[in-house]
Amino acid sequence: MADNFFKNKDLATDSLTKLYSREVIIEYANFLIGQGLPFCLALIDIDNFKNVNDNYGHSIGDHVIKFMAEKLKTALADRGVIGRFGGDEFMAIIPNITEYDAVWSLLREIHKAVDGARPPESKNLYITCTFGLSRFPTDAQDYDSLFELTDKALYRGKIKGRNCFIIYLESKHKNIQLHASDDTTISSMQMHNQIFRFLNSAPHIQDGIKDLLLFLSSNLMIDHIGIQTKKGLYFSQIYSLSDNQQFSSIENPFFMDNVSPSMGIYCLNDVSHLENINQKELLDECRKQGIKSTLYAGIFYNDEILGFIRADSTSVARIWQYKDMDLLITAANAIAMSLHYQNKSIEDL
Repeated sequence: MADNFFKNKDLATDSLTKLYSREVIIEYANFLIGQGLPFCLALIDIDNFKNVNDNYGHSIGDHVIKFMAEKLKTALADRGVIGRFGGDEFMAIIPNITEYDAVWSLLREIHKAVDGARPPESKNLYITCTFGLSRFPTDAQDYDSLFELTDKALYRGKIKGRNCFIIYLESKHKNIQLHASDDTTISSMQMHNQIFRFLNSAPHIQDGIKDLLLFLSSNLMIDHIGIQTKKGLYFSQIYSLSDNQQFSSIENPFFMDNVSPSMGIYCLNDVSHLENINQKELLDECRKQGIKSTLYAGIFYNDEILGFIRADSTSVARIWQYKDMDLLITAANAIAMSLHYQNKSIEDL
């Protein structure tokens, strides 16, 4: 019955990609809902596309969009339909498949097919996508509600570091708050202000540090965050949705030794790269704790090393964003000042 929607119709297409237009895809979703036919609604966003336009120009940007449209259409094949939703975003409708494991397998296949795509017009580009998906009637009964849940899943994927797919689950994603891009600067200012407020308003420094790390874990959706010193791991805060709920000290000094005082940070988007630099022992320890990517921000005061904020991602290899690094560096510096002025070490707390 779903095929009836496309029969004997002259349906509008996007001029650049030749995919179905946004209006057609939305109309198709509402058609399936009206017929009571189960389907998945997916949003697909090209990661960091603004950087492509800024660094290579809009002509290359258009080539990237056309290239990814064809890649996505080929990967989806006859299992669904895809349209250009707008800008660097696509919307796909996948009828008949709503069982979680089947959806997961299909998304994994499509994600793998487009991961690391290299457009022929600029082969030095490495293009990735983030997918968000929800299901009718499992998650919602109308298009607007379904779209909101799909958008939440996509937002979750972006916050986790992009280059991944997220299937909406009420138990995990219901309380996600979407933030308008226009509020980015204000949100950043508020986040920086909050960092210092946690440390300045707490009756004891250890309470402030604990609350600050919990705040960062929740807002940046970091699976695990704590303070790593050469003597151990302190103040661990584990995000409620983390795949792993147990973390321990990593005694190997590699990460800490690579945090430069001038930059204040060392991050590894994918810990599997440790094997390429003869750090197999450290890689084994990360895998033991389920760590896919990690970041260390130095808690320095002058030339004194007081410790490191350690942030770990477990579900996917996270691409650490500059805004995340900025907040973690600020938090590390704020903790360093608090420790210095109270003449304490992490181990004293």
